[in-house]
Formats: sequence, structure tokens, C-alpha cells
Amino acid sequence: MNDILDHTLRDLDPAVTPADLDTGTDPQARALLAQVVATDPMGAHAPTTSSPRVLTAGRLAMVSGGVAAGIAAALLLPGVFGGGTAMAAWTATPHTVSSDRAAEAQEKCLDNAQDTAQRTTGRKLDFRPVVTEGRGPWTLVYVNDDSSHLAEITCLLRDGDLVGMHGSTPGPGAKPLPPVPAGSARAALGAATSSSEESVRTVTGRVGAGVVGLQLVTEAKGIVTATVTGGYFAAWWPDAPTTEERENASGRGGVTGVTTILQDGSRRSVSLEELTGRTSAQLNTPATGGSVKLD
Repeated sequence: MNDILDHTLRDLDPAVTPADLDTGTDPQARALLAQVVATDPMGAHAPTTSSPRVLTAGRLAMVSGGVAAGIAAALLLPGVFGGGTAMAAWTATPHTVSSDRAAEAQEKCLDNAQDTAQRTTGRKLDFRPVVTEGRGPWTLVYVNDDSSHLAEITCLLRDGDLVGMHGSTPGPGAKPLPPVPAGSARAALGAATSSSEESVRTVTGRVGAGVVGLQLVTEAKGIVTATVTGGYFAAWWPDAPTTEERENASGRGGVTGVTTILQDGSRRSVSLEELTGRTSAQLNTPATGGSVKLD
């Protein structure tokens, strides 16, 4: 990375960052966000295991139905997820966020999502928050441009501070995604933010009519319950550190199974092929590229 980004990262080192720093509004944090998002993730160098990085596997350039999308990704601060005892506060089942905390988190996410969309697409997109959930001290906000379902940004906040975000914006000629079949779900897999201490995996997407709940079977944390509301779902979980090579080697994003829960209380198993709209061969074909390296 260039000297400006190096200097910014040093200034924002958590060892010397003031405790009252608001990363959602601080000029240096916002400048760093702009620089990282402006980086082409498909052309970035492979990360080393000691550098905080956002991994967006090459397959994330495709969403269900083969629609091209441009990936935007950013990590605001090294070590933001805390590791150790902080990660022990994460819960496999989400909790409801208070209305004040949710409104504040949504505003910060929407502001950053609009800024990102303006830079990556040259136009303002009609984002709205579709999922807001809490797990320990963290709040996840998932915003979507539901005119096409193609533009989406997921923000993670800790104690009210924006600590990470990633997502996708429509590529040239992208067309709206079709409706999700009843009882099913649709999502892309592979969004992972990693440092030398830990990684965070996120899965967001849509559900079909009649789906009131969704569970992911994950390699790292077993069953993780997603938040389902208004036809969308979101979930995230911590994992061991990872690398671009490891992520590109598998199209499954640390997920081994998905179950939807229907209004009548019944459960339906959704294959990863059905979830992603990809064939088994595609899921098992290594991808290339996709990381943003912060060093």
C-alpha cells in the first residue's frame, strides 16, 4: 500500500487510538475507508498471515443467476474484533437490539454504504436496512437496494463504533435477481475478514415465502442461528485466521449445511447448490483473487 495508507494505519493503531474515537465519523478513519474501498480487490496482492485483511473470494464477483457485481470491501482498524475474551462474548443465537442502538447503527451503516456506492457506481443507490441484529457487544446491519437485490452492504459495529464493512454493487448490465422460491434461501458464500488473530465470516441473503427462520451449520461454530425478517436473513461468526489461498480453495465459506424453518414449524434442508445457485462443480472449483491487503 502507499505511504499515506501506511501512515493512516499507524495513526489508527488500537494501541494508541483514543478510547473515545468514533470510527464512523473520525476523518482519518473515513479517509482510510475511502482508500481501501477504492482499491480493486480483484487486483490486490495476496495477504500475509500477519496483516489485517478483508478477503472477498473471486467467486463473490458472481451472485445467484450469474449476475456480475463489483465487490467493495473495507476494514477500518486492525484488531477491531478483539479476539480472546472479547470474542467469547459472541453468541450463536442473535439478540434483539434496542431501538436507539439500532437506529444509530443503521444511520452509520447507511451513511458509509451510500458513500461507498457513490464511489464504486457513480450514483446514489436506494439502500435501506433490512436486518439489524446483536451478538454480544456487536451489532450487524445489513442494508440492501431492494429494487434489484444486487447492491448490498453489511456493517459490523462494536459498542456503537463501525469496525468493518463489506458488500457488492451492481456491475455493468446487471439485472434484478429473480424471486426466491418458497421455503428456500439465496445467498453468496465467502465473505471473510481476517487478521493474524481471528477471522469473521458473514452470510447475508434472501428467503422465500413462508420462511421464518434459518440455521447455518458452520465448520467453526456448529449451528449458527440467523436473523430472518422481511424476506432477508443475516448471520456472522468468528473463526480461526485464514488466507486468500484457503478461501479461494473452497467455495463453501465455512458452511456445511443450511436449514430453513417454515411458518408451520417444519424444517427444510437447503443444499449449498440451491443456496448459492451454483453447481457442485462450481463450488468445488478454486477461485482466484479477491483480497484487500492492509499493511
